[in-house]
Amino acid sequence: MPLDRNRCGGIWAPLVTPFRDDAPDLGLLERLVNWLLERGVSGFLALGSTAETPHLDEDEALDVLRCVVGAVARRVPVLVGCGRPSTRATQRMLERYAREGADAGLVLMPSYYRTQLRPESLLAFYHQLADTSPIPIFVYHIPQVTGMELEPDLLVRILTHPNVGGFKDSTTEGGPLQGALAQTEALGFVGHGGRLVAALEAGACGGILAVADVLPEVAVHVHTAYRAGRVDEAREWQSLLQALITAWRGHGIAGVKAGLRRRGFDCGSPRPPLSPLTADVENAVALAVDTALERVEAARARSGA
Repeated sequence: MPLDRNRCGGIWAPLVTPFRDDAPDLGLLERLVNWLLERGVSGFLALGSTAETPHLDEDEALDVLRCVVGAVARRVPVLVGCGRPSTRATQRMLERYAREGADAGLVLMPSYYRTQLRPESLLAFYHQLADTSPIPIFVYHIPQVTGMELEPDLLVRILTHPNVGGFKDSTTEGGPLQGALAQTEALGFVGHGGRLVAALEAGACGGILAVADVLPEVAVHVHTAYRAGRVDEAREWQSLLQALITAWRGHGIAGVKAGLRRRGFDCGSPRPPLSPLTADVENAVALAVDTALERVEAARARSGA
């Protein structure tokens, strides 16, 4: 589908890559996509950080994207991670992934030579990509991975290109989201579940949240309650997301997979060198998931659903 900004709000899921026998389990991935759609997610990010993309080879990454695009069947938009260290390599990824049916590309800031990059270099990087990309691009700001902080004014300059659709800000504190959205009407997504309400208050269109892989009902309820003007309720439900994030203690990929196991999706362990959770952390994740689901069931009982 064309990337219609009117359909780009809400809660998006940055999909994990399920593994079985050290290969992507595409059948399970397809079932996960449909399960998340049934629970109200508004879009997907394929091949993002949560997908362990740096640990996939090129053929595996293409298989994963094809699986997601096929499973979604144009019901919602599909964003795909395609940042590479060089402009040329990223251009090739954008062209290839556009042919596979992705609606837009999420481009990680090029960080390998970060000490040698000036603001003008980053501006040129994104605008050169936008000049040639057959699909809109989004800026991916995640300084805990790249070691780079993007200033709001520079982000706004990047967003002036008509083929730059917006950005995802995954900072855990600070970050350019609020400052950028005060100066532009571009689509801004937050990438941290504990900051969803604050981001919506700042003008974000929604969240691309790893925690929503595990608790899509809760994340969607936060967004729905906020849009309906029930801000205190949105903050209360957001605390359930934050509790799960806190439970996995910084091990987000293993934590998401542990949470999905609790929900009936055994997506395997992360690929090395990442490790699975220790037993005590896995138990904490299970408790946080169970607590959140009890709240969901209580709310359904009250509403008669």
